[in-house]
Amino acid sequence: MHDRLAERTRRILETPRAAPDPERAAREKAVVHECRYLMRLLASRRRSFGEMQERLRQREVPGAIAHEAMARIDRAGLVDDETFAREWVQQRRELRSLGDEALRRELESKRVDARWIDAALDGGDADEEQRCRELVRSRIGHRDREQLRSERDGTHRRRLSRRLDSLLTRKGYPGSLAVHVISGELRSAAAVPDA
Repeated sequence: MHDRLAERTRRILETPRAAPDPERAAREKAVVHECRYLMRLLASRRRSFGEMQERLRQREVPGAIAHEAMARIDRAGLVDDETFAREWVQQRRELRSLGDEALRRELESKRVDARWIDAALDGGDADEEQRCRELVRSRIGHRDREQLRSERDGTHRRRLSRRLDSLLTRKGYPGSLAVHVISGELRSAAAVPDA
C-alpha cells in the first residue's frame, strides 16, 4: 500500500502542468479585488444589493467582473435585502422618527426592491399615527404649553403649528395625518391641567 501511494505521488509530481492562462488569472485577480472592496463596505454597515452594484458602477468596474463579484458575495449570503430593509426601517423609526413616506424614499434611493420595502413598512397606519403623535408631543415644550394656555389671539398657536407641520413634512408624514395630529395635540396642550 505504501509503495503504491509513493508511486502515485511520484507520477503526479512528474506530470507536466499546463501553463496558466494569464487572461484568466488577471480576471480572477480583478474579481477577488472587487470582492474585497465589497466586503470592506459591508464591514462598516449592512448594505443593499442595489447599493453595492451602484458602488461598483461608480468605480467603473467592467460589467463581467462586477457581475461575478456580486454573484460571489450573494452566494456567500452576505447580502439580504429583506433583512436590510426591515432593519433600516426599524432603526430610522427609532432614531429619527421618520414617517413611512420618507423611509420609502430612502430605501428606494438604496435601490431596494419594492416588495421588500412594502414588507418592511407593513405596520399599519395606527403605528404611524402613534409615532407622529409622540414626535409632536416631544416638540411641544413647557413654555409652549404656558403660552398656548394664556394667549388670546392665537399667534403662538399658528407659529407652533407651522413649525410642527414643517417638521412632520420633513420627516415624511402625510399632510392629512399631520394636520389631524397637530390640531389634536395643540388642543390638548392648551387645555388647563387638572389641579
